[in-house]
Parts: sequence; C-alpha cells; structure tokens
Amino acid sequence: MAIALTIPPAIPKEIPENDFFLTPSCILGAINPGTELLISRIYDLLGLRWTAAGDRPDSQCTCCTGILSHGDVMSMESTLLVVARLWSIAAELGFQNITTACVTSFAIHTECLEMYEHEPGLYERVDRWLQQACGRRLQIPKHVVHASDIVYRYRDALAQKLRYRLVEHRTGRPLRIVDHVGCHYAKVFPEKAIGGAESCEVLTGPIRAWGGETVDYPERRHCCGMGFRQCMIRPNRGYTMACVLKKLDSMEPWEPDAILTNCPGCNVLLDKEQWAIEQMCGRAFNIPTLSYTELAGLLMGWDPYDVVGIQAHTVPVEPLLDKLGIPYDKSKEWLTKESVEVQ
Repeated sequence: MAIALTIPPAIPKEIPENDFFLTPSCILGAINPGTELLISRIYDLLGLRWTAAGDRPDSQCTCCTGILSHGDVMSMESTLLVVARLWSIAAELGFQNITTACVTSFAIHTECLEMYEHEPGLYERVDRWLQQACGRRLQIPKHVVHASDIVYRYRDALAQKLRYRLVEHRTGRPLRIVDHVGCHYAKVFPEKAIGGAESCEVLTGPIRAWGGETVDYPERRHCCGMGFRQCMIRPNRGYTMACVLKKLDSMEPWEPDAILTNCPGCNVLLDKEQWAIEQMCGRAFNIPTLSYTELAGLLMGWDPYDVVGIQAHTVPVEPLLDKLGIPYDKSKEWLTKESVEVQ
C-alpha cells in the first residue's frame, strides 16, 4: 500500500499575481510542442496579462544561453548581456515580472539577479555593454518566477475549471502521481523554490488540488541525468540512462499512474529513456510522463492530440486517458502540427 506524501508547509515565496513576460525554452517547443503553447493557453484561461515578445525584430525573445553557459561554451559576461537584453525588452513592453518556460532559464535569470545584488559595479558594466551592443538600457525585473510557480499559485482556481479530476473514473480511486522537479528549479537556488529542494511542493500542490495522490518515493529528489554534458556527449550517455533507471526502479513499487515534471529535459528523458531501457535491459516500465501544463490541459478536456500533443511522447499516454475517462480519437496519434497524417 502506498504511503501518501506528507510535505511540511511550503517555504514562503512571493509569486506575483499578474503581468508576466514569458521567455520560451530553446528546446521545449521542439521536443514537446504542446507543452509550451499550453502555458499561454492556461494564462489566457486565468485572464492574466502577459506577453512573450514584441512585434519588431529587435524585440524578439532569444535563448537565455543556459545550455551554453552550463556547458562552458559561453562566458558569464555574455550570459549577463543576453539576459539583460530580455529584461530590457520586458520593461519596454511594460512588464516587470519575468516568467520562464524552462527551469534552466529560471536558474540563469535568478543567478543574474543574485550577481547584480552581490557584485559591486556589475550593473554599470552590463548597462554599458548593453548600450554598446544594441542601444538598450539595463532594467532589473521585480520578480523572476517559473511558469509552474504560476500554475501552483492558481492551482485551486484551475481546479474549479477542470472537466476531469485525477481520479479513476470507474472506481473513484485517486490516481497516484509521482513528481519529478527539475534540478535547476529546486537545487540551484533552493530558497527560490516552493518548499525548497527537499520538500518541493510546486508539483505536488497541483496534484493534490486536482484530486490526485502523491508519493514520496526514495529517489524523488534524484536527477533525471540530463546534465547537458551527459545526454549530449555520446560517451556520457550511459550515465543519463542509469539515472533514469534508478528513478524508475525507486518509484515502481508504488505503482504510479503517471510521472509529472516541470522541466523540458526531465520530461523528455523520463519519457524516452524508458524505451532505451527496455531495448537495452529488457525492462518495460511504461509509466506515462507529462508536464504540469500537459496534465492541466488533459484535465481541462482539451483535445489530447490537437491541443496537448501527447503524440510527441514515446510512452503511450492513452492508458492514463482511459483511467481518467477522457475520450480520444486514436486516428490522430500520428498527426503532425499541421494536422498532416504521417504515412
């Protein structure tokens, strides 16, 4: 019998209620296209004031440099300059709150804020570089939060709008959802995460609010193994698979109905590495892996393929839909974004 996850009160975190400048992920739209689009759809559903970028070419969003920065390909000075440009665009459009789609971006933006706070003269230097590079001025945002923070803040409001709940429709059993929080959300700056690194509640809060059950499985805090240098460099790929296997081994006895993530890399690796593990080790776990926005979209009753995009996943999500009682058109499982069937 599973033991429900009991979490102490979340570490206080100030989450603004409105006015968000959303910075997209450089990989999320490629690996799980529906996930990122669902952020904007949820913001609209909640009636929030937000934007992603301006209409002019000089006010478009760019990468935060996270992968290059953590991979020692780009200097911290370059990262500060790129992030400063994004902050300047947000301020120009009238938004003081940065919200990121990616947990690495969340960590990068937060690190830049910390550096300005603790390094004398840094603000003046970066402001000068920014003027020289593109004629802009450095503007410090009021808040930097991750999009999952916003969903956490409005989890109860979203619960009122759900068409389905995290309950097996035939039996009334609360579905058992195991959470996996991205390291760059909870571990780089634990004091900036809801509940810190050890008792992070950014995903378990919505799970419980939406009717599900959470489990504190032994390797809940273990990394998915992405680490940039692991998953992208072939000799290190075995480490990535080993990390995923360690997590799956740990959660398997609890018989989870799904895995919930808030990180683009974690979402893709915990999903697709299950296929690699089955091919190499002969072990099939078949645990659907979803982002918090994908789960919210499914519970809202939005089309699993046309809107949520579950066809981008390797582990089939349809068994979870069957438990939830969500209808779906199986003929859409091979549809592309343009709704062209792949033959």
